[in-house]
Amino acid sequence: MVSSGPGAPPPHPATSPASALWRERAFRALMPVQLANAVAVWIHVVSVQWVLTERGEPASVISLAPAAMAVPFLVLALPLGVVAGHASRTRLMAGATALSTLAALTALVLTVTGADGSAPMIVTVVLVGVALVAVGVSWQSLLPETVDRRLIPTAALVDGAVFNTARSVGPLLAGIGLGVVGAAWTFAVVAVLSAGCCLALWLRERGSPDRTAPRRPILPELVGALRFVTYSAWTTRLLFQLFLFGIPSSALWALISLAVHERLGMSSAGFGAIMALIGAGAVVAVVGFGGLRRRLRVTVFAAIGALVYGLALAVLALSTSTALVAVAMLFAGAAWVSVQSTWMSMGHQFFPDWVRPRLIAFILLIFQGTQAVGSLLWGVVTDAIGLQGALLAAAAIMTLSCVSLAVIGLGAESGIEPVLAAGDGVTTPPGLGSPESGTPATGAAASHRVLVTYEYRVPPAGEAEFRAAMRDLRRSRLRLGGRRWRLECDRTDPSLLVETYVVSGVAEFTEQESDRLTVPETRLRLRVASLADSVSGPRLTAVDARNR
Repeated sequence: MVSSGPGAPPPHPATSPASALWRERAFRALMPVQLANAVAVWIHVVSVQWVLTERGEPASVISLAPAAMAVPFLVLALPLGVVAGHASRTRLMAGATALSTLAALTALVLTVTGADGSAPMIVTVVLVGVALVAVGVSWQSLLPETVDRRLIPTAALVDGAVFNTARSVGPLLAGIGLGVVGAAWTFAVVAVLSAGCCLALWLRERGSPDRTAPRRPILPELVGALRFVTYSAWTTRLLFQLFLFGIPSSALWALISLAVHERLGMSSAGFGAIMALIGAGAVVAVVGFGGLRRRLRVTVFAAIGALVYGLALAVLALSTSTALVAVAMLFAGAAWVSVQSTWMSMGHQFFPDWVRPRLIAFILLIFQGTQAVGSLLWGVVTDAIGLQGALLAAAAIMTLSCVSLAVIGLGAESGIEPVLAAGDGVTTPPGLGSPESGTPATGAAASHRVLVTYEYRVPPAGEAEFRAAMRDLRRSRLRLGGRRWRLECDRTDPSLLVETYVVSGVAEFTEQESDRLTVPETRLRLRVASLADSVSGPRLTAVDARNR
């Protein structure tokens, strides 16, 4: 089990975040495996993409390669987010890298036998995508247990830089491999890298087993995550901003091989060099942007990144100068990792622990989903209006992301801060915690849906303020898992307001009011209690099956 991370001593004030991060033993051990795995993935994907490009396939077919890698995120990210909440993440990553090995061996056999048509080669990319989503969800859910929470922004930036470095080194190695030894040997190298990652992860799991938790059914857990997103305005805005950036940003990855081949007239080695510059920009972002990120508001930092990325797209569309495009791609890499890591670090910092793996899966789903949909979209647009027009259209749409970040932003995240109430000295007011003695909290109600009832006696002069506070509490109840929430006046006593909502069982109610209860959620309850003359409840009553 990972022992470093949140339980470790805080970094010394004089120690830079990057230096402190690399002193985390688990992070230092796992990050090279992450790098090697990502390099293997990008060698595979870009090799397939370049082979399709040299064959003269249309843009809509070429763009299927990056799209095929992202499609599994649409299908598997959320279920794997549930699984990562209870399974061994290290074991999941080991299994995923074994699948990458199988995909590379399949591509090798297809190439050697001459059966390497576009359809079977893209299927191997789908397999790589399945492996990548398993590794990504597992690693991201493991990250908060690997480093101190205060180091998470730096860890997310480094992780993004590693991934984007792989995105440059992978194509560079793919270009060299394709040009020097051919496609078959290139896929053989991918198989060796992936197998090495699998072995390293398997040995680590044997030597230091990852934590596991009781299994939970996938569908209810997914519904719970969707409910949290629906009733958390901050989370909804985060996913919306991610979507606005993801669609236009995907144009670069979908069309870069065509731009290098057609507009710059470069070979596979030149394509690899251009991709290497994108990765170099990611490294520059890690080394040079840490101070800037701390000084600027998060949304301003992300808006600047989106603006720079849009300008890089415009340069790629308008210029045939290799030097100018090279500089633009350097900035594109820096902007890409800056914006991408911003979303992930905010998720790690502000999502509550009980739902974080599923919400991190949501982030990966939206981001990779936009990459898949965007890649297909830009391939079709390129076939319709040309490469230059498609890149300019993507640059124009990117301005929407800049404006949205600058004007709309994300709002305050204070409603979902992940600090548990039990660890912060904030206690639930009397009448708003455990079920009243004598309520049917056992027997039939313990294994069935239950109706939770609170009664509030509110003075007439304060009813408007009380109802306003209850609107915030309503979102909290629903965010934590409640359903069918109501607030009604008692028919016989107008000064008595009755709150009711349904939960799936007594165990879930107890978890909502203990393990899931963070400081902000508790303060909402304290606010409601302070506005009422008296509070009684919760009273738990079994819900008849006919009324479910």
